[in-house]
Amino acid sequence: MRKIEIITTAFLVLVGLAFLNVAVQAMIDPQSVMDFVNVELDNISARNSIRAFYGGVNLFFALFIIYGAFKMKREGLILMTLYGGGFVFGRLYSILLEGNPSSFIWTWLGVEGVLTLVSLFLLYQLKAKKQLTTEF
Repeated sequence: MRKIEIITTAFLVLVGLAFLNVAVQAMIDPQSVMDFVNVELDNISARNSIRAFYGGVNLFFALFIIYGAFKMKREGLILMTLYGGGFVFGRLYSILLEGNPSSFIWTWLGVEGVLTLVSLFLLYQLKAKKQLTTEF
């Protein structure tokens, strides 16, 4: 296995485990996830929605990304690019509309931006590697 493939595998596994962490927290105690942004989940529907998105969606994304680390690197990186890029886009749009958010949001904007850029970089590297091996 080439160095870029090892780095990609490690990156996807680490990100998948991070998603898994959020998913488990949201499934067990959805309020704990929303406490970071001072949102009170004061009804069953609110807790259900957080369990579904932050819990269920992140759980399945985590499982796919970890699977992708070993079997479908390209697809795992594409999912990471779309997921991270979606968060970056949504956060920047919100900042333009409403102004300066908390430091928690700025931190996550940075993390999501880096994850998106690293995913794009690794995708490019894997594509370049594939082109090199098919030319010879």
